[in-house]
Order: sequence, then structure tokens, then C-alpha cells
Amino acid sequence: MSNVRVESFSISLDGYGAGPGQDIDNPLGVGGTDLHQWFFPTKTFQTMHSDEPAGGSDEGETGVDNDFAARGFNNIGAWIMGRNMFGPVRGPWGDTDWKGWWGENPPYHVPVYVLTHYERSSIEMEGGTTFHFVTGGIHEALERAREAANEKDVRIGGGPDTIRQYLRAGLIDELHIAVAPVILGSGERLFKGVNLKEAGYRCVQFTASENATHVVLRRQ
Repeated sequence: MSNVRVESFSISLDGYGAGPGQDIDNPLGVGGTDLHQWFFPTKTFQTMHSDEPAGGSDEGETGVDNDFAARGFNNIGAWIMGRNMFGPVRGPWGDTDWKGWWGENPPYHVPVYVLTHYERSSIEMEGGTTFHFVTGGIHEALERAREAANEKDVRIGGGPDTIRQYLRAGLIDELHIAVAPVILGSGERLFKGVNLKEAGYRCVQFTASENATHVVLRRQ
């Protein structure tokens, strides 16, 4: 069976995975972009914003941070994300034409299952990404993602609440957390109410770069 993974999820030194006041101007909350300064310069991120095929761009940095960024796309057959990660629209979808933060060619290139309380028709994008909107909760989303992934792994995206739901349900096999040298002071804590030790997670990798400390947790 495929694994369920969290990849390249950044938190602050005081444990916040998003800053306060998330909205269209601050999708990661106030100060939230500071958590990802390790990721933005990498070749992986720069390739996501270029017209070159994956790995074909000469832009961006290589090294430890890029190695961790790149592994987050290896063997991924489907994504699951919370509604906040898809966009800032709240309540019923109505007549919105919002199709995500990434433009017409999002970086996922696989089916993406968006958790929501409100029905919406699937949106087919360029590059192989199709957003499907799931109203039946985390278990339905995972069942559909596993089927679509065709034995590849399923990646759980943000936000922190989405990850916590899957952690509390014991459904995540591995997490890569990037601890940024940033203090946010407030926002949304990733592990609030989650006992990782009791859930059986152990640290299997601990690697520091100049911009972040990369921690891989695996459920035993």
C-alpha cells in the first residue's frame, strides 16, 4: 500500500505552521512567508515557476534544502489539502472563479483532493492537475486519493489543521518538517493537541542547513 506523507512543511521555532490573520494578502498569515525562506531559493521551487520541465531549469540553489524540497515530489501520485491551502474563499463557493494560488499550471501535476464543507465541481488545470472537492471528510479524501495515486504515495498538504486531523486519525506514515529560524509569537500551531510519541512517531533524520533544520518523523 502507498504511504501517506507530509513534505516540506515549515514551522517556526515556537511551533507555528502559519501566522495570524490569514487572508488573500497574507495566505500564510502575517509573517508566514518567513517560514519558507529555505524553500524559495531552491532549484525545486524555481523550476516550479519556470517553463522548463522538472529538473531542467538552471535557476535556483542545490544542496541540503533543495534535496529535501525535491524529495517531496518523488513518487507522489495524489495530494490532499485543506480549503485554506486552495484559496481564501470562505463559505459557499457561489459564482467564484477562483482556481487556486498557482495560476493555470499548478505545480502538483496529479489529482488534488480539497477538503471542504461545500460542494463544487472538479476543476481540470494545465499540466495534469485536477482539483476535486471532497465534502465527506478526511477518510473519503484519502480513499479517493489512494485510488487515484495507483500505488504511489499520497502527500498531505496544509494547512496545519488538515495535518492535525490526519495525525489524530493515525493516517500519516512520515512527516518532513522544516524548522525555520523564525519566531512568530502567534498563529496556528502544527502539533497542538497531538502527542507524537504516543502516536508512535520517531525521529529518523535530523539535518541542518544554514536556513532550516530538517526533521523526518516516521511512525514505527
